[in-house]
Amino acid sequence: MNGCMETDKPLISVIVPIYKAENYLAQCVNSLLQQTYKHLEIILVDDGSPDACGQICDDFAQDDRRVRVIHQPNCGVSAARNAGIQAASGGYICYVDSDDWTDADYIMELWQAAVSAHADAAIAVASMAAPTVLDTKAAVRKLLYQRSFDTSPWGKLFRTDAVKQIRFPEGMFFEDLAIVCQMIGACKTVVLVPNAGYHYRSTPDGTMNGGDCTRLLDELKAADMMFQYVINAFPALKTAAECRRFSAYFQVMMKLPRHAYLAQQKQIWQYICKQRGSIIRNTAARMKNRIAAAASYLGKNFVRALWRFNR
Repeated sequence: MNGCMETDKPLISVIVPIYKAENYLAQCVNSLLQQTYKHLEIILVDDGSPDACGQICDDFAQDDRRVRVIHQPNCGVSAARNAGIQAASGGYICYVDSDDWTDADYIMELWQAAVSAHADAAIAVASMAAPTVLDTKAAVRKLLYQRSFDTSPWGKLFRTDAVKQIRFPEGMFFEDLAIVCQMIGACKTVVLVPNAGYHYRSTPDGTMNGGDCTRLLDELKAADMMFQYVINAFPALKTAAECRRFSAYFQVMMKLPRHAYLAQQKQIWQYICKQRGSIIRNTAARMKNRIAAAASYLGKNFVRALWRFNR
């Protein structure tokens, strides 16, 4: 059995929720086993996957003692991540999706940046030229305005003590929108790291692609949960939180079928009309949001056409 350990460095727990990823899982796990940071526990959570993922996980665990496998009935990605959090024993936690992969120095660079900045979280930002250290409020603000990073759990390294008690809401999609803001809000210091070492793969089974359109309604719920958290924890960031919620609501409106979910569409459109003026006036908002808000004055049909054209 392979798997050398660097006991002079803290253990880092890498949590991989797995479902229907047999075509990509080996590349994902191999990229983690090849990390230059060796002191890892790689927690593979087989969320009742009906394909060969369970066996692939077990094979990796037999070959490398750093791999731990959890098999559970299918309960969704949140339950899988929560199972991984519960099992994690490392001083740091990071998340990797089972259809993605990482460069060999990905974890090492995040950990070194976190240690150097005495930060509770390190976030990979491909477009940055130099590390940037932020306090809690500045980091949450940047997330809400979707500047440099967003609400995905991947691409981030967290100190376990800061986020261990936070759980993803089970039984819903877009859970990261609801919770990652809380994770950032639990960190006293956050460092943004120039790092393009996480490779995201968009797949047909992904939350953002296809599937039952009712899952899109969960994005509204998640956006509302995020907004409520921010106005309670960071009241001064209410405007930023409203901007992020506007972005979520607008995206759902554009993706729902035109002649379905009419009651929900009416509520969403009423919200957009109520908030669009403040979004346009908010110079901190993304230009994309401000354009969408302005376009809404020309009606839903115009906005839908503009959305399709830009996609």
